[in-house]
Amino acid sequence: MYTTFYAMSCNPFLKDESIKYRFESHDYRQCENRFHYLKEIKGIGLFIGQSGYGKTYVIRKFIESLNKDLYKVIYISAQKDMTVFDFFKILSDNLSLDTGACYKTELYKNIQTEIKRIVLHDRVQPIIIIDDAHLLTRDILLNFKVFYDFDMDSRDYLSLMLIGQPELKEELSKNIHIALKQRIIVNYTFEGLSRDEVKQYITTRLECANVKYELFEPEAFNALYSASKSSPRRLNTLVINSLMLGFQDKLKSIDSNIVMKAKNEMDI
Repeated sequence: MYTTFYAMSCNPFLKDESIKYRFESHDYRQCENRFHYLKEIKGIGLFIGQSGYGKTYVIRKFIESLNKDLYKVIYISAQKDMTVFDFFKILSDNLSLDTGACYKTELYKNIQTEIKRIVLHDRVQPIIIIDDAHLLTRDILLNFKVFYDFDMDSRDYLSLMLIGQPELKEELSKNIHIALKQRIIVNYTFEGLSRDEVKQYITTRLECANVKYELFEPEAFNALYSASKSSPRRLNTLVINSLMLGFQDKLKSIDSNIVMKAKNEMDI
């Protein structure tokens, strides 16, 4: 279809291909550096960004970079209506613990004991990553003491990364979370793709697909930046839809009018 029409060796704007051809945006570099910083010093990090800003992508690349013999990664994708028991059951399963008929205090003690065993006996550092953390209930967040209250709060045994949308930061700003908030040592907010990055992203992606000519006209990049709202996910969809519309009209290049048509088709 349009990949053949535009002499593309692949579609680099699909999800799988976008993961393969890494684009290091400002957000990517800043977030990656902070992830590795937390990995080294341990503690809690907060990463906030709108939906589609590439948070999960950075997580995936960070996990891929870790030596599995040195780090035990526990990735939890929070779900709406997740209960306190649901959350700690997932955590316990990842630690190979049998929750059985444990009371909450016993469950927490078992979790902390296992984390300490992993660190002191196995010489492996636990890294707990909670994606979509804005979906966590207040009750779950209030039980996060299990992650930082070790040895009378005298030592950090793990790195905890909370990744979510702005609602999470709003919730954590409440006084009820002051104990958790005071322990956050990294706090980064995604900015999204800049105008220049939108052009760089598309250009480098097209190079990966062996496109040898200027497929997008200059004004089309401005339209893509405006219509994408700085979201890499939305940008990918816009580009794909623009290429499809261009192919249907047998256009050899994509202009701003085609981009706006693609935007109008996306908007609900």
